[in-house]
Amino acid sequence: MAVETVKTENSDVGTGKTWVDYIQKDLPEHLEWWPYTLGAIPLTLFGILVTTGLLLTFYYVPASDQAYESVDRITHEIYLGWFVRGLHKTSVDLMILFLLFHVIRVFMTRAYQSGGELKWVSGSIVLFVTLAMGFTGYSLVYDNVSYWGMTVVTNMVGTLPIIGRPLLHLLRGGEEVSGVTLLRLYDLHTKLLPVLLGGLALGHVVTVRLLGFTTVPGSREYHQFYPEHTMKMGAVAVGLLLFMVDLVMIFPPVLGPPANLQEVASDVSPPWYFSAPFMWISLLPGPMALWSLMAGAGLFVLYPFVDRVLAERGWPMTFINGAVAATAVGAMVVLMYLDLQG
Repeated sequence: MAVETVKTENSDVGTGKTWVDYIQKDLPEHLEWWPYTLGAIPLTLFGILVTTGLLLTFYYVPASDQAYESVDRITHEIYLGWFVRGLHKTSVDLMILFLLFHVIRVFMTRAYQSGGELKWVSGSIVLFVTLAMGFTGYSLVYDNVSYWGMTVVTNMVGTLPIIGRPLLHLLRGGEEVSGVTLLRLYDLHTKLLPVLLGGLALGHVVTVRLLGFTTVPGSREYHQFYPEHTMKMGAVAVGLLLFMVDLVMIFPPVLGPPANLQEVASDVSPPWYFSAPFMWISLLPGPMALWSLMAGAGLFVLYPFVDRVLAERGWPMTFINGAVAATAVGAMVVLMYLDLQG
């Protein structure tokens, strides 16, 4: 199917509408098409993530000598603890996956044009904070793989010029990974990042509502936000939850051996969403890899403005975006494959 460039509908800012008007505002017909529902699904997953995370905090102990045992107890002794932990892990995996799908859809259709720049920038930050949630949560398991993965990642951060050492000390609370590091990551994962992510997600939704949804050629009808759209999104959420229950039943969470400070884990590969950057860092020497990733992240956030400049000079941005997306996805797949082979 050919990708159609979309536009942003007229903004309602300054029209004197109340917040109730914004909530009840009719939605474009195309928001019922599945590629345009990818922004709502991560919100559902965030709700599951928060709910299951709160339940896990009742039993998890953020201390280096008790963290692993508490996760083991949750997984093998607490009633349905394995199920709650599995839902928690699956929700962050799927949240990142659907955010990436959402980014690809917006990128391919150039929905960030004509007033959509702020929506793109706020959504980009949501993606990065979600990735930070994934890393901190992965570290809290405190088995041998997560311990050495945490050590490798923070070592890489420490190689950055100027900011590397201060940032490493800020994350670790000292020179080495210790109980202080675990406590800091726990605070980040359960306090700062969830609040930040919730605020950013709410801000992103409000920005979309205020600035208006994108319009798609051929989409001329509107439907009610409530009850029609709300009921359909509720059905999608229920279906998603059932799908996640199946995933957890088929692939229950596992737990490796406890952290061993004297023996480096044979495989410190991070979760799948960090697999490609991890391999990229492994292939390039020193800080060059980290700086190139940071430059790529900066370009990603500012891409709508780059697009505008290039489009004004007559560049075929629809074709360029397609080529960039295909190259990026292809590179990620190759790097993930190399990581699996390693």
